[in-house]
Amino acid sequence: MVQPDDFIVQHLVNIRNLLGAYNKPHKRMSYGDLSSKLTAYLEMGAPDTVLLLGIRGVGKTTLLAQLYFEAIKRTSPNNVLYLSLDRLRALGLELLEVINAYRRLVQPKKAVILLDEVQYERDWDLKLKLLHDEKRFLIIATGSSAIKLRESPDLARRALHRELFPMTFREYYLLKTGREIPELMGRILRGQEVPMPPVTEDVELYVRAGSMPMILEMDEREVYERLSTMLDRVIYRDLRDVHEFDTETLDRAFDLLHLLATPKGERFSYEKLSKTLGLAKGTVIKLVDALEKAGLVQRISPCGSLSKARRKSPKIKFIAVPIKSALLFGSGFSLGKKDVFASLLEDTVAFYLFLLAKSRNGKLCYEPGKGGADFVLELGGEKIVIEVGLGKIQRKQVERSMDRLNARRGLVLGGKYELGERIVFYPWQTFIAGF
Repeated sequence: MVQPDDFIVQHLVNIRNLLGAYNKPHKRMSYGDLSSKLTAYLEMGAPDTVLLLGIRGVGKTTLLAQLYFEAIKRTSPNNVLYLSLDRLRALGLELLEVINAYRRLVQPKKAVILLDEVQYERDWDLKLKLLHDEKRFLIIATGSSAIKLRESPDLARRALHRELFPMTFREYYLLKTGREIPELMGRILRGQEVPMPPVTEDVELYVRAGSMPMILEMDEREVYERLSTMLDRVIYRDLRDVHEFDTETLDRAFDLLHLLATPKGERFSYEKLSKTLGLAKGTVIKLVDALEKAGLVQRISPCGSLSKARRKSPKIKFIAVPIKSALLFGSGFSLGKKDVFASLLEDTVAFYLFLLAKSRNGKLCYEPGKGGADFVLELGGEKIVIEVGLGKIQRKQVERSMDRLNARRGLVLGGKYELGERIVFYPWQTFIAGF
């Protein structure tokens, strides 16, 4: 059995080699916030604990590696400790005994502790609370199972929580080309004139595969292969942290994801999913809940009263749209086919609206019933009806939804550009490239 002292001695020598492959030149926008925490600690001695939450493959380990290499330029390498909790568990080691060995052997005055995949440590929240309460370290910890981290009562009032989502187009384009393009979303939501983006092909690739950072280093097919492999770990590891599913039910989670990924997947009610999968409706609801809490999908409720929301099934949209692309690609769908691409586009728009609602304390819903609005975004008490489609969308259809919902503005994302007092039409490329 590996002893903590022996592990620390070898690990401190090997960290640079271990993290070298993750030290990418491109840095996500979240890096600046974490780097400022590092600076505050090293220069002013401001200890803190930061929990970085996000789906697998979104770049959390890369951020830790980049912070590690920044930190060792500014302090002794022995003052920076990176630990993968997944690896510790495999070696039969426990977090606190390893950190105690580190403190005893190195005796750092200031230590930066970077912990990856903390959900693999038993009672991780209590242990981080104990380390936090010592007020000696800067601790940055990542985890893929977002709900387990959010629900920790021991750290809720102590740690800073940061969520790392898939990339928007502007971040993708900046990391890919080094060039910035203007943020247009505010003007689009106000129905104002905006310039046309000169990046059409990039926007199309982004919709299919561009929101996950791995697209910056590999071709599209490799992205889908990597994401398909990653899904195994999400299903068989992360979902168990949300609900106690047996293996047979977890096997059906793959079938559920494939159904949701099909171009007509949003039309599946809980009842239809239950019948198709041969699972109880309650089990289907728990699976969808687990997928949402693991960061794979979002549930968009029908607009209206709480009682109406309970009677109607939600729309279920992928947050990481490349995962949907990977499922479709693996099932033999052509991602360039009009109805398939239109489905990916609608999920991408839903992802953007999810970010807007979350960052601006807004609400997102859809209008149930035939001819109802695809999405309704409420910001600051104002409702915006949003329709998405590559075909022709009738103005009267949008007006009817606006009147029913008492919405002030209608936004149509399709193939034309036309400004109006109440309803504005933007090419879908403009909307995607503007955020």
